[in-house]
Amino acid sequence: MIERAEVIVIGSGGLGAATAFYLVKRGARRVVLVDKYDIGSQTSPRAAGMVSCVRKSELMIDLIKLAADRIERFTQETGQPLDWVRSGSLKVARRAQDVAVIDDDIVRGRRLGLDVERISPEEAHRLNPFLEPEGVAAVMRVGDDMYFDPSQVAVGFARGAQAGGATLLPHTAVTRVLIEQGEVAGVETNRGTIHASIVVDAAGAWTRQIAEASGLRIPLVPTAQQLFVTDPLPGVRADLPMVRIMDAAVYLRPCDGGFLWGVYEEDPRFFEMDSLGEKFQIKDMRLDAAVLWRYADDVKQQLPVLLKAHVREHRGGIPTMTADGQHIVGPIAAPRGFFFASGCNVAGLSIAPALGDALAAWILEGSPPMDLAPLAATRFAPGP
Repeated sequence: MIERAEVIVIGSGGLGAATAFYLVKRGARRVVLVDKYDIGSQTSPRAAGMVSCVRKSELMIDLIKLAADRIERFTQETGQPLDWVRSGSLKVARRAQDVAVIDDDIVRGRRLGLDVERISPEEAHRLNPFLEPEGVAAVMRVGDDMYFDPSQVAVGFARGAQAGGATLLPHTAVTRVLIEQGEVAGVETNRGTIHASIVVDAAGAWTRQIAEASGLRIPLVPTAQQLFVTDPLPGVRADLPMVRIMDAAVYLRPCDGGFLWGVYEEDPRFFEMDSLGEKFQIKDMRLDAAVLWRYADDVKQQLPVLLKAHVREHRGGIPTMTADGQHIVGPIAAPRGFFFASGCNVAGLSIAPALGDALAAWILEGSPPMDLAPLAATRFAPGP
C-alpha cells in the first residue's frame, strides 16, 4: 500500500481517470487513482457514449470540441483502444418553440465553426431511414457529432495513467479526506492512510459522501439513467446519424448492428447513496423498462423502430446532476488542496478528456487553460 502521493484522485470513472491521465502527462510524478470497486466499473461504462457538439454556451462548445479531438486521438495518446464513429446527428423539433431553439443553435454553431445546417424532414429521413418525417417540424444536422464505446474510456485513461507511472488502487474505499489546519493532508482508506496535499473528489454517485465525510457540502443529486440496446437490424449501419427528439428527450445511435436508445427522463428517480448500503454498486440499481417504453410510444410516429426492435440489453447508471445543469470542476475555497470533478449531468463521459486535462493544468499550474468560472465548485459556496 502506497503511503504518500502528490495527488490522489478518488473515483476511476471518466472524469477521475482522465484527470489522473493528464496529471501524469503534464508531469505529476506520484499520482494515485483510488476506487472502491474495479477500475472504471460503475456509471461510465453504462453511458450512451454520444458526443453532442452544439451546446448552450461558447465555453461548453469549446470544451466539447477539445474533447472530441481527444477522443479521435485517444489510442495515440493513451496507447489504449477506443472505438468511435463520427456519424453526425439529427436534432429533431416537433414543436414550434423547439424550431426556434434549432435556429438559435445553428447561428451559434456556425459562429463557433461547427458543421450545422437546417434540413427538411424528408432529407433527414434520407440520411437515416429509421427516422420518419411525420410530425417533424424542423431538423438540424450536426456533422461534428460522434459516438464511442463507453466501456473503453475510463479503463483506457486509467491504464494510460498507470503506464505513465500512476498507481491504481481498486477495491480501496476512501472513508474520509484528511484535513489539517485548513489544508488537505491525504485520505483515510480501508487499507490505510495515504498522505498527499491535493485530493480530487471524482467519486461519481458517491461524490457527496466523500465531501460530507470531510465536513463539506456539495449540491449534487445522484439520478437514475437507463437505456436499451437492440438486436441487430437490417439496414442499420455504423455511420447512420444519431437522432435526438427534443421535446421527448429521446436519443438513438447505432450500436453493434442495432440501436442504442434512451431518454433523459422528465421525472427521474433520485438517490441517497447512503441508504443503498455499503456494498451497493451501480450494477445493482433497479431498472424500470416501463419508463423507456412510455417514451418509445411518445415518439412512435418518428421512430417506430423503438417499439418493434427486440431488446438485448437493458442497462443503467447513476450520473450526478446539479441545479444549474453545469459540471463541477475545480478547487473549493477551503480546505486548500481539495478539488472536484463531478456533476456530469448525463454528459460527463463525452467531455471528460477536456475537463480532465483542464483540471490537471489547474492543479499543477495554479490555473486552468481557459476560464472555467461557470463550472467552479465555488459558485455554490460549499464549506463546513
